[in-house]
Amino acid sequence: MVAPVTDWYGRRASWWVPLEAAARRRLGPTLSHQYVFEPACYARECEILVYRIEALEVIGDPEPVDVTIRFHKLPPYDTYGLPPQDYPRVFAKPGATSKHRMPDDGALCMWMPLDPPHRRWTHHKGLLELVELTRQHLFLENYWRQNDGVWLLEDAPHGLPRTQGGDSTWSTPKQRRAGGRPRRRRSSSSP
Repeated sequence: MVAPVTDWYGRRASWWVPLEAAARRRLGPTLSHQYVFEPACYARECEILVYRIEALEVIGDPEPVDVTIRFHKLPPYDTYGLPPQDYPRVFAKPGATSKHRMPDDGALCMWMPLDPPHRRWTHHKGLLELVELTRQHLFLENYWRQNDGVWLLEDAPHGLPRTQGGDSTWSTPKQRRAGGRPRRRRSSSSP
């Protein structure tokens, strides 16, 4: 039997004040938050802390973009073993074509959940860093759409690779140079 969650991180000022401090200073009144309940759920376990950023400027986008970030008390999606506060859902430009969106709800897919913490966002890095990752991701999507599917930065394949036993496994893809091409391995005969 699982004990009910009574002390949710999203309601603790000791969690959300440091999370949003830098973002509040930078974004001012364009950043708002509210608590909502999942409509399909009747229990308080379905509470969501929702941040909204109005009119986020994105390089290459003619119109500012509205962004929604959702921190779930009990996420209805797989967090792959991560704490829910380290795997929020980020939404922007609903319905936009992208190779890096979640297939079930259209959330932006900005990092691989099994990557080490230095290669993905965690709540300790703050909301402002998540907003800046979102801004970068939206720029990369725009570029990808306008340039025949070229993604400028290193990216990971979607889905978690499976081992022969059926378990998920993940290894970081080859590092890429600034131009987006994989680094070449030197053979033993190369100078």
